[in-house]
Amino acid sequence: MERKSAVLTAVLFLAGVSRLAGQSVLQTNAACLVCHGAAGSAAEKLRISEKSFADSVHGRLSCLDCHAFKPVQVQGGPPHPATLPPPDCMAKCHRQTTPQEPGLSPLSYRDSVHGRAYLERDVKEVARCWDCHGKHNIRSVSDPESSVNRKNIPLMCSSCHEDMSVVIKYNIHREQPYHEYMKSVHGKALFEKGLVRFAAVCTDCHGVHDIRGVGEPHLMAKQPQTCGRCHELIFDEYKNSIHGAMALAGNVESPLCVDCHGEHGIASPKEEGAPTSGKNIPDTCSGCHARPDIMKKYGVPENRISTFIDSLHGIAAGFGYRAAANCSSCHGVHDIRSASDPRSKVNPTNLRSTCGQPNCHPNMPEKIASAKIHIGPGERSSGALYTIQRILLILVLVLLGITVLWFVPGFIKKLRLLRNK
Repeated sequence: MERKSAVLTAVLFLAGVSRLAGQSVLQTNAACLVCHGAAGSAAEKLRISEKSFADSVHGRLSCLDCHAFKPVQVQGGPPHPATLPPPDCMAKCHRQTTPQEPGLSPLSYRDSVHGRAYLERDVKEVARCWDCHGKHNIRSVSDPESSVNRKNIPLMCSSCHEDMSVVIKYNIHREQPYHEYMKSVHGKALFEKGLVRFAAVCTDCHGVHDIRGVGEPHLMAKQPQTCGRCHELIFDEYKNSIHGAMALAGNVESPLCVDCHGEHGIASPKEEGAPTSGKNIPDTCSGCHARPDIMKKYGVPENRISTFIDSLHGIAAGFGYRAAANCSSCHGVHDIRSASDPRSKVNPTNLRSTCGQPNCHPNMPEKIASAKIHIGPGERSSGALYTIQRILLILVLVLLGITVLWFVPGFIKKLRLLRNK
């Protein structure tokens, strides 16, 4: 063993010189594989497959290119320190920048939520280069066997983000994003339909090396522009809507794509459980429009949801009538505008065409189309409804008064009879 250790030490010590003298990388790596090969004496977790490494993108490199150290000789031990520093992938090799896509540059990892946790706080469980790309078996991104190939990215990310010990310890935002994603329209497109090039995966929304944490400014996954990379026409509609214009101007209270559609579990509006399905849209909109603080702040009446629920449309929807109009039927979907905007579907000049859609009220008279929807019976603007409510209220009060006038004398008379007995 001592002789073997001495030989290895000498080989490693002379590796740099021998390479300059013409010795091949394979000959240099052979010294390491004596211990770290499949049949080597190193611990099993420290052994590597020679073929797997040779087939990797680093197959032409020397072990010493990544694992630099000064050879030592310890009797009965390896010819190197017991613990080697982790490779610094950006020190010598991966320093390229990509001005068009800065997030693709490995250097952007340093300022990411993962990079700061690793480089500044030395968090052991955080994702490092080799945790995502692999160690001695790194393959090109375009290789279907690569852990960072598009079709494999969701599963690769889940190795940490589905680990409940990590999720709980670091209070990670979502507990089971992979399971949610698998059932989403994006996940189904990837796993069921095989649309590898088109289905959105983790890195399309969160970034590649520049991933940010929840609450950080410019978080990619919450930016409408991120969704707009794929959904271009929808983004064009949204950015000109009242919600989009406010959001893109920096208003953090304006609804973003994820506020209505969800995050990892985005479902098709055709699915009954989707927050954007016809029956669930009022509940989704109520997340903002039923909040008095937000409505008061922006001068929007607070009763929009309650008056819809009490309307004929709301009652029909409540009974499960799927064709009943909901919020988006009248106000639009991604192109919602203020009623004062001439382009708005609920602008008075457009109500007849909005209400007169073929599947709603075709050929609707102008007068009926101009009727107000979001009004309660207690508002004067409800017209006859207000009058009828007042009449009914007066009738109820009169009946109560008659009842009291009839009941009280009789009650007093009975009390007197009881006293006289």
